[in-house]
Amino acid sequence: MQSDYTKYSEFTSKDEALRRLWNKEVSDISEQEISDALGIFRSRRYAYSRAKRRKMRVLNIIKYAALLLAPIVTAFLVWYYSAEYYGQETELTQYYVPTGRMDSLILSDNTCVKLDAGTSIIYPTHFSSHTLNRNVYVNGRCHFIVSKDPMHPFVVNMYNLKVKVLGTHFSIESYNEDDQIKVTLEEGLVEVFDNKQAIMLHPNEQLVYNRKDGTMQKGRIDALAYNSWVEGNVDFASQPLSVIIKTLERRYGVKFSVDKNINLNRCYTMNFRKGESIERVLKVLSMISGNIRYSKNGNMIQLY
Repeated sequence: MQSDYTKYSEFTSKDEALRRLWNKEVSDISEQEISDALGIFRSRRYAYSRAKRRKMRVLNIIKYAALLLAPIVTAFLVWYYSAEYYGQETELTQYYVPTGRMDSLILSDNTCVKLDAGTSIIYPTHFSSHTLNRNVYVNGRCHFIVSKDPMHPFVVNMYNLKVKVLGTHFSIESYNEDDQIKVTLEEGLVEVFDNKQAIMLHPNEQLVYNRKDGTMQKGRIDALAYNSWVEGNVDFASQPLSVIIKTLERRYGVKFSVDKNINLNRCYTMNFRKGESIERVLKVLSMISGNIRYSKNGNMIQLY
């Protein structure tokens, strides 16, 4: 292959020969010079023709490539915008479980949800195959047995925190009025994340998220024991009285009035089976505290 310099020198010498021939008088031009000039002209024309054919081949390749890619690009655009459209058009349902009771739901993908008292959940009436995720939104406490669908992860949205799973058993506790969000995993694998960090949970691990400072802490726990509330039990494992009172208000549909002299930060451990009355709970609390008394008038309970 010729170097660029050689090609340049060749074309320069040819240009000079043509220039000298152009400047001569017609009568001074010899037959050899005419023959040489015709040769130069033919070589130029051939080179131009070859370049033109090469350009046409490139244009044809581009044209056919565009024809081949057009269906692919069109299909992608149709999928993208239809996904966005159907995602926006998905009808959402809100379900609220009032205080004093529990309830269950089976979502359209066969995911089973157990809802504790005072819980609200928003979910699609039908999970569309056009959307990337199966999104639900929770304020309260829920236990999920998620139906597996690797192509469409199940995402629970709470405050500014999300839990992403494919198929597993876990619970979340995220009442808007509480300072903490808790995610407890029984089996499978889940990812808990906000806009700053992400943490993976394995079975018998619990993540506690602090709403005030956005920190996450992960620790070991007996997940089945912690989630015994799903069976209707009321269990407290070294919980402060302030948390116990909130839980009892939700579960039994009552309201507490607490004397200012009572220490709300003192922790208690108590376990009650499904169906035990609020009177039984209050009696046990009074006994183990040693100094708390109570009175009950309808749904109002006073601690003093």
